[in-house]
Amino acid sequence: MQNRAMLKTETYLEKSFELWPGLLRFVASGDDAHAALDAGMDAARDMAGVLMADAELVAEAHGSVDFLPRGLAGRQVLDAVRSLARAVGATKSDDLPPSLVGLPGAVCDIALDAMRSAGANNFVLAILGDALAFHVEGGASLVADISVPSVSGEFLRALGDGQAGGVAIAGAQAHFPTSGIADRVVVQAKSAALASLAAAHVADGMTAPGMRRRRGRIADPLVARAVEGRALVDDVGLLPPEEIWDALSAGIRRANALRENRLLRAAALGLKGRGRTIGPIDGDRLLRFGVSEWR
Repeated sequence: MQNRAMLKTETYLEKSFELWPGLLRFVASGDDAHAALDAGMDAARDMAGVLMADAELVAEAHGSVDFLPRGLAGRQVLDAVRSLARAVGATKSDDLPPSLVGLPGAVCDIALDAMRSAGANNFVLAILGDALAFHVEGGASLVADISVPSVSGEFLRALGDGQAGGVAIAGAQAHFPTSGIADRVVVQAKSAALASLAAAHVADGMTAPGMRRRRGRIADPLVARAVEGRALVDDVGLLPPEEIWDALSAGIRRANALRENRLLRAAALGLKGRGRTIGPIDGDRLLRFGVSEWR
């Protein structure tokens, strides 16, 4: 656990718990920060007993809702998949990302709820893999060196004060491979489970002519099972500017459709040094996206 200075008069605290697909991290600042971390750890221990069993079920479900999870995280994934399916008018499982994409975010959502119930704090975060769930009180600020992945942390700080919900990353550097060519897609939604699925859905829609099918072994066996049979995309190399903008526009159309259905609030998409945003986010503040031109 680490103590760091925040705004000179406050401290934030961190703890972590090992859980698939990596390290579940808890961050809190405020009068009840210690209690929040303890509550997050208790929630993680409660989830750990059935998480892998549910992960196996969700991985086999691919993008369908035809599974019956045992734990709360699996049930929250099921709810998020159904919400996304309704919003996009999905008629088959391939219309949606693999359901497993939403599981780390669901873990974050459950941990955050437990942390918030522990008392009053300026901010609380739960982070696992490419997803995080957060609640920031109005006027509180996130310092730059808390243990948040650099891209999602930068996105989170660019959202401004008094925000809550989930943030997730999809694309070439994410844990889950996609059927599109996005370098990165980051979205904010009302939950981390929904943000994870929404980001993957947007990334899947970013395509270009002549895309090559991904080759090689996927290291995580659960992920490999979840994406089995999907047309995953390898690096497309150099692209002409018009194809880059076309791919970004396709992703933005998907993001706008989700925003119109109130499934996401903000999104930023990056590809080959160019980017697009929707919602209350300033692309010029997202330096880690590596984008030199935003539209």
